[in-house]
Amino acid sequence: MLEDQFSICLAAMICAVLGAGMYFNLARGHESERGISTLAVGGALHQAGWFIWALSQFQSAGIGTWLAIVLLLLGQLGLLAGTRRAFARPALLGWWGALVPLLLIAIVASLLQWISETQSALMQALMLAPLAFQIGREAFSPSNDESWSLPRWTLVGVTLGLALTLMMTALGLVTGLITLNKAAMIWAMLACISALLLPYSYQLLISHRLYARLSKLVRYDALTGLLNRRGLEEHARRELHRARKHQTSLGLMLIDINQFRVINQRYGYGAGDVALKKCARKLREIAGESALIGRIAGEEYCLILSDKNSQSLRSLAVEIEMALQSLTIEHSDHSFHLSVTLSLVKYGRHGNQFEELLQSAEEKLQQRKGNLRSETPPEGASTITP
Repeated sequence: MLEDQFSICLAAMICAVLGAGMYFNLARGHESERGISTLAVGGALHQAGWFIWALSQFQSAGIGTWLAIVLLLLGQLGLLAGTRRAFARPALLGWWGALVPLLLIAIVASLLQWISETQSALMQALMLAPLAFQIGREAFSPSNDESWSLPRWTLVGVTLGLALTLMMTALGLVTGLITLNKAAMIWAMLACISALLLPYSYQLLISHRLYARLSKLVRYDALTGLLNRRGLEEHARRELHRARKHQTSLGLMLIDINQFRVINQRYGYGAGDVALKKCARKLREIAGESALIGRIAGEEYCLILSDKNSQSLRSLAVEIEMALQSLTIEHSDHSFHLSVTLSLVKYGRHGNQFEELLQSAEEKLQQRKGNLRSETPPEGASTITP
């Protein structure tokens, strides 16, 4: 063995051990995450395969190389199932499992010397490359349940790079552009890179998912799925900046469920939760996906509405008020309707900051509540004005 090849194979063995440790830490630190156990098992087999492959390069016997390929293939199958599970899809291998008996046939053919060493190396590359490509494809799939991020791009890049390198090696062996020794050098360098980058990309992916989940918990209301006070404030500031920059209109609507405490006392807290969730769904249905909707207090909702004039805001407010008051809330053996109060304010007229707009909306809401207590408005009339 050449001195350079010896050094690279030794480095590959060290990288395989370090990568295995990364999979172990991933499983130990995030054992409750979906697909982690499958990824850990598949990753451990994959790292063991690289270790044995690098070790087998110090001897001329081919059985060690084939054992390494078996472990690499089983490891990739485990990573494929774990990747599918990590992205909330069934961990089904399908016809990819047929690669195992095909590999066993190739091993028998090699040991009986029915195929040459070059053909053996070619078959090994052709066995592993499609699986590496499929792992990247699973991470790339648009149907995944999370948005694109740098960790996801890293995983796709590493797996597709692994597949491309294996295919280029196979092509070089077929055309005679590279020899077996050069192919072994390429595989040794590939082992060093993939043994570290692949587990690292999975670690990045899981860590990013946990960060995104914590970020969502901080900014979203767990009961209704709407933005909470902090999340609404952050989004509202961006909308206000856009309104100032492009000189567009922006309205803030505040909605309060009247006597919500009485509902909880009379029908139970479960009925109150049902009412809150039903109101949230109805608000999203009427206001649409473009509106920012938040639950900023126990029974208060806030809507940020962009690019709507005063007439559109008034019409939307009347529609929301009628829709919420016509909701039938059913819980256990009880059935009841809600009474709500709304207020509207506009950017520029009632304030230029979110806090100013919210304060103005709260004052108008309390004023309207007082007016509704003192007198009953005529049928069909609305006192909602931005």
